[in-house]
Amino acid sequence: TGKFKSSNKFFETVKHKYRMYSLDNSYSKEDLLEWEKRCQKILGDVPLDYTCELKYDGASISIRYLNGELVQALTRGDGTQGDDVTNNVKTIKSIPSKLHEGLDWPLDFYIRGEIILPFAGFEKMNQELIEIGETPYSNPRNTASGSLKLQDSAEVAKRPLDCLLYSV
Repeated sequence: TGKFKSSNKFFETVKHKYRMYSLDNSYSKEDLLEWEKRCQKILGDVPLDYTCELKYDGASISIRYLNGELVQALTRGDGTQGDDVTNNVKTIKSIPSKLHEGLDWPLDFYIRGEIILPFAGFEKMNQELIEIGETPYSNPRNTASGSLKLQDSAEVAKRPLDCLLYSV
């Protein structure tokens, strides 16, 4: 582990237990067919099954729960290590700090998702900035990502961030 400075706060850099890969975009059926050809070139002529999902453009996050409690939240970073933003992630209302008791949760597990800033919240934040003569934010993705690196968790809590979880 190490430290790196962002927004006047040092965030611990932590190695991911499971590598976090970056997702690729595809905008057409042709993109998918080309991808399938590349896979078959490597694997040989085997039938491939795959699924496609909508990609939310946010900040990738890996959240660890231990004994039902959120104990760690790491950014994707370079995929092998990320920044520990646990305190800031705990302020996001859609992410439980403690899981409901009585359900059969694994003792220790990681769940992946995207921290997003919905358009309505982004527009409201920008309107408030414009009203006080400040420069508005350029896009929701960068604003969501930058929010995770704020030095004051209370400021993060004021932002309308959300989380969409997709993989355990």
